[in-house]
Amino acid sequence: MLSQQKFSMPTCAWHWEWVPPASPGGTDDDPWVAHLVEIYTAWMAEGLAAGRKLWPEDAGEEFPVTADAIGRTVAAWLRERAGQLPAWSRLAWGAAFVNDKPHWAPVPVVVEFRDPDGEDPNYLLERMGAEGIESDARKPVVEYVTTAAGDGFRLLALGRTPDGGGYGRVGAALRLEIPQDGDASEHGVDVLLKTSVTDMGLMAVIGAGVEQLMQEIAAASVPPPGGGRAPLGFVPGVQS
Repeated sequence: MLSQQKFSMPTCAWHWEWVPPASPGGTDDDPWVAHLVEIYTAWMAEGLAAGRKLWPEDAGEEFPVTADAIGRTVAAWLRERAGQLPAWSRLAWGAAFVNDKPHWAPVPVVVEFRDPDGEDPNYLLERMGAEGIESDARKPVVEYVTTAAGDGFRLLALGRTPDGGGYGRVGAALRLEIPQDGDASEHGVDVLLKTSVTDMGLMAVIGAGVEQLMQEIAAASVPPPGGGRAPLGFVPGVQS
């Protein structure tokens, strides 16, 4: 087991959502696409208004950027990424707010739900590359995380692309111990989260954002007190 290491990051508010399966009716009738358009309309209202004021009157065309187009583009990009994932994975996307304004969005995170590979969850450290992988420029920093439904960790490593570019590799894992389908016995589920970022500012806050997502997943994985299915409602699969 790695020794525990502590590190601090700037405070940043995060908003997380899941990318749902595509609507059978297509994009035009997809309520999630309409939801994203609504979100981006609210988030971009001030910036688009400022852009329209600066748009030259003699440009010969109207200001070309609309919140509707951006929301639909983001939706298509997220759906494409989500569609490439195996059945035991889901795609979450986040937005980071600075001074109550969205500063980075969307930030995609791949979330895998796995049946535990043995009783000892320490294997997750190796699976997530906590000791470092070939592309890492330095050894990852590991922070341990406690949630209402189990314990885990998150890590941040600085990496180098083949052409010399830098990026932040972010990973996290959580062993959930939760009763399922009215069974009072504990049922373990391993949750793995992965993403990478290239923006230096985002690199400074992404760790805290991923930890918030871990906390939200844990909270949504606990069935209600009276019994029934947990809000997240995932079905773990068996993968190696």
